Amino acid sequence: MGSSRLKHNKQLVERLFEIIYGVGDDLDVIDELIADDYIQHNPRAGQGREDVKRYFREKLIPLPYRLEPREVTLVAEGDYVVRMERRAHKYSGELIDVFRVEDGLLKEHWDAYRPDPGTERIPGF
Repeated sequence: MGSSRLKHNKQLVERLFEIIYGVGDDLDVIDELIADDYIQHNPRAGQGREDVKRYFREKLIPLPYRLEPREVTLVAEGDYVVRMERRAHKYSGELIDVFRVEDGLLKEHWDAYRPDPGTERIPGF
């Protein structure tokens, strides 16, 4: 897989998180990022592109709490992009998202969050 394709895959994930951390006025952009038959392994979010939009509208945008990532690392290999986010805040900890890309769109997602000892768990995670 060429480096331009890996770069494109990373850009899909970056753009999705710009929407998540934004104000929710650009949810239609999700149509350009996520496959219609998106597979979600987070049981709170539902399946498919339309369920992702619904989840974002109802739970994430605007976020009920403002979290600014301290460090974000993106790793792309093959059809996968891993996004690791370190937060320093009341809800400090590590957030890891794994996406599978198919035909230029985000097709599948897994996530995990681990709070730092002595800090609160992010609401909804």
